[in-house]
Amino acid sequence: MEQQGLALINASSAYARGATGSGALIGIMDSGVDVLHQELDGFMKLTSDSYLEYQTRSPTTEEKRHGTHVSAIALGERDGSGMHGVAFDAQLFFISIELGTAGEEYEPATIDSTVDYSGIDNSWSTLESYFTDRQVTVVNGSFGYQGNINDYTEENIRDAFPKTIAVLAQEGTPNADKTIFVWAAGNGGGYADQGVDYSSPEVFGGLAYLLTELSSNTAAVVSVDADGTISSFSNRCGVAKDYCLAAPGRSITSAYAQDAPDTAYYAEFSGTSMAAPHVSGGIALLADYFDGQLGNTEILDRLFQTANKTGIYSDSSIYGQGLMDLNAATQPLGQTMVAVTTSLKGLKHTEFDTSIGSLGPVFGGSFIKNLQEKNFVVFDQLGAPFQKQLSSTYLKNMKSLSWLSSQQSNASKRISEIRTKPNAKTELTFGLQTNNYGEHDLFMSLWAKDERNLKFFALKQELSDSSFYFFGSGVSPSLFFGENKINASLRNKLGSSSQFGSPFLDFVSEGSFIGGGVDIGAYSSFSGVFFKGNHEKEESLVMELPSSSGLHLEYKENFKNSFLSLQTGLLRESESILGGSFSGGYGSIDESFTYYTGLQASRAFSRFYATSSAFFGETHADLSELGLMKSLDKFSTSSFNLGIFTNGIWFPNDSIGLKITQPLRLEEGDMNLSIPVGRTKYREVLFDEYKMDLSPSGREIRAEFIYQREVRKGNFFASFGYIKDQGHMNLSKPEPYVAANWQFYLF
Repeated sequence: MEQQGLALINASSAYARGATGSGALIGIMDSGVDVLHQELDGFMKLTSDSYLEYQTRSPTTEEKRHGTHVSAIALGERDGSGMHGVAFDAQLFFISIELGTAGEEYEPATIDSTVDYSGIDNSWSTLESYFTDRQVTVVNGSFGYQGNINDYTEENIRDAFPKTIAVLAQEGTPNADKTIFVWAAGNGGGYADQGVDYSSPEVFGGLAYLLTELSSNTAAVVSVDADGTISSFSNRCGVAKDYCLAAPGRSITSAYAQDAPDTAYYAEFSGTSMAAPHVSGGIALLADYFDGQLGNTEILDRLFQTANKTGIYSDSSIYGQGLMDLNAATQPLGQTMVAVTTSLKGLKHTEFDTSIGSLGPVFGGSFIKNLQEKNFVVFDQLGAPFQKQLSSTYLKNMKSLSWLSSQQSNASKRISEIRTKPNAKTELTFGLQTNNYGEHDLFMSLWAKDERNLKFFALKQELSDSSFYFFGSGVSPSLFFGENKINASLRNKLGSSSQFGSPFLDFVSEGSFIGGGVDIGAYSSFSGVFFKGNHEKEESLVMELPSSSGLHLEYKENFKNSFLSLQTGLLRESESILGGSFSGGYGSIDESFTYYTGLQASRAFSRFYATSSAFFGETHADLSELGLMKSLDKFSTSSFNLGIFTNGIWFPNDSIGLKITQPLRLEEGDMNLSIPVGRTKYREVLFDEYKMDLSPSGREIRAEFIYQREVRKGNFFASFGYIKDQGHMNLSKPEPYVAANWQFYLF
């Protein structure tokens, strides 16, 4: 059986997000209730201290019908039969009172000094105090005095009901703990033919208009039909528009009291009495959905702020704050923010701008692995918490659009390295990028065609027999460090495959440098370089970081058949650490300094050439702004390489080699986080402390056989190998690979 009002308020969206009303307590004061009806679960929904009897007698079945209908709309059981209420898992604290019924003639109440309301005031104040003392979430009042609130004065109301007003206002109770009172706006429109003014709510629904102390915890509810338009019988929001909502009230199917044993009977009623419990149930639903983290008055304000105000609902004189929308109320309103202090005031970090990411394999999958294990909360513009996975802040290394476009136009990615000596003391190195090798001759290119593009250049100039200087752009300064004399012909054939320079210089491989050196004796030399640039990965990724800079020094010994190099240096990164970056709510790094040292050695035997290297680094970071990230412990890193190469093994002009490498890897490093996990209903943010171990779960080892042979008018290059724990992530199986390339020149 369908309760059509639920669709109009988008209740299903709240249910899909897990809201049921569990833990909320709804108070209803009405003419009586059929506790045996299946929608009330045979007493199970009612608290044991509910008042089910009148003072002198029991309610009749007829008297129970209104209260039963109202109660089931708010919280009827969801058991697969009949209908169910808005907050179907909420509990009910019910008070039975004797109420009259509306007659055919509209009879406005007289509230002035001519009538003594002290007895009624004593009774109402006592009954309403039962709800506030019981700390119910919301009280539903589907009854009231006839008469438009505009026909009464503040003085009249205060003189007539001083005690009741004091109970409703709950002075001294924090707003977060105040019980919410929801009132039916009245059915004055049904008496329009009698000239009744129904432009504003009736007395109880309009109280907060005259009494400002009730404005934060009071709502009036007008009725709309199944098509969402205002019901003809309903009062309008009028002067109470600031704390008035619209909800379904026409032909609402709900529980109907019958004499036992029939406990599953239903009927349709219409009125603002039916609209009000939709809102009372909605408040209970939000109390559950936000798990007690929102104060009661915040929940009411949230319903006001998220109500549908589009189209006809923009007319606040009729619909007030609009049609209640539980879909909007259970999702973030406005931009979500990340809290880094216990206060919800002045949040400045958006969820969108809060990110963590890394370039290169140094951290492996440690970021995403740690982030997947934790949840955190973000806050919408009203301060409501919404749980997210911390992994949603991970900045995935997506390929940039410009790089993808360039790949389309320069699919072969060929860069020819040309070394030349204009004179005896000058050496020039060029990296020339050929835009195509014939693959685009027959169709349009996405990239501007230029047959020869200068990718990088470097120059080395001898100042004397024992000193020199060098500089370059677009290439790593490692070009001038390490082994550069032994087996030069082999190195030229295998390219960088036979060289194992400092991995820390990869952080500036796209930049510029200037340096120099001096020979110390016949076999020794000392050199150094200042450098500035960007990580080699940045060219292809969306992620961008400021340039890094530093100093690299080398002392080396060159003998007839062997070589030894001691290298040390300082790498300064702005706003990052080893290619890792943090932004927004995480806080930010001012700069980090990596101090590194390494050893390279090689030796040529009769037919073989062996080379190796090992580098170690320690990194320290200064945080310029604290956020979720509270501190970074000292980081240590390592890399190593081993290789053995030979040539002329099968043919006079071929080369073959085996190399084993471990890319730069974080060996030790922790990040301490303080993560927002919720809030109290008093708007204090709660945090969990979390220590994130950033060392990767695996260790990447690459073993690769390399073969190269010059063929007529071209070159053949092939490699075979396997990768264990690629990207320093613990993988169950190694990944073998085979690659081959035959470059053939037509001219």
